Amino acid sequence: MDVDEIRKQWTSRRTNKQASVDLWNSMAGGFGEFELPGFHDDSFLKLLDNHGMLDPAGSVLDVGCGAGKYAFAIAGRCRRVVATDLASQMIEIAQRRQAELGIENVDLVCADWHQLDLDRAGYRHQFDLVMAHLTPAVGDAETFEKLSAASTGWCVLSKPIRRTDPVSDAVKALVGITERRESSDTDLLYAFELLWRQGYLPRLDYERQSWKLRKTLDEACGLYLNRIRTYRDISAAEEDRIRAYLGSLLNDGFVREDIETTVATLFWRVDRPAA
Repeated sequence: MDVDEIRKQWTSRRTNKQASVDLWNSMAGGFGEFELPGFHDDSFLKLLDNHGMLDPAGSVLDVGCGAGKYAFAIAGRCRRVVATDLASQMIEIAQRRQAELGIENVDLVCADWHQLDLDRAGYRHQFDLVMAHLTPAVGDAETFEKLSAASTGWCVLSKPIRRTDPVSDAVKALVGITERRESSDTDLLYAFELLWRQGYLPRLDYERQSWKLRKTLDEACGLYLNRIRTYRDISAAEEDRIRAYLGSLLNDGFVREDIETTVATLFWRVDRPAA
């Protein structure tokens, strides 16, 4: 496919913005309970460091920052970090963590990357590094190309691929949904080919990961019901069916899900396309 065909094929699947906001707000509390990752043992930070992506005098844009884990982790290696997220509660928790950590060079912004105007925000060609780590903020050609448009140097996109979500899949099956948006296999292929067709030399890094979720029943309902609503509206009867199923999974007061995935990290330089 050429660039125009990729843009035509790779379009947004988000149908309900409020459901996306509610989904991530419902998960915000858990996301804020992190230990700051270190460059000695975190594979994502090692990749940034090994390829010289962080400049003490440089600026970084973190798209879909969540509760700020990586924005805070790199703050000591650059001059300034701008970190954006769709969910206001994620940003509020990030602000509290920032105060606890005493970090002053991170600007936290509640913004929807899908709708953000780079020129109006003053982000076009302003950052030495633009990164989007495991965020649904980048999920189509338009949101993907904005990463390059905001950068003057490096861009990094991490996505889960070949992912299995047994509880989420069972919940979707209850209401007849077979589509799987949680695994970004097709997005990764589109992203790589788009960069290739534009003359860049994208590279890939892979890491196998296991994620163990543990949610109270209320937390699980917030997660899975809102995830379903990002696909389509659901009826009261369908909601009751999902709640009953999640209740049947309770073990010691928690709903658990073991997710297996490979995290693919795509990285490229916007100032160094192929000849």
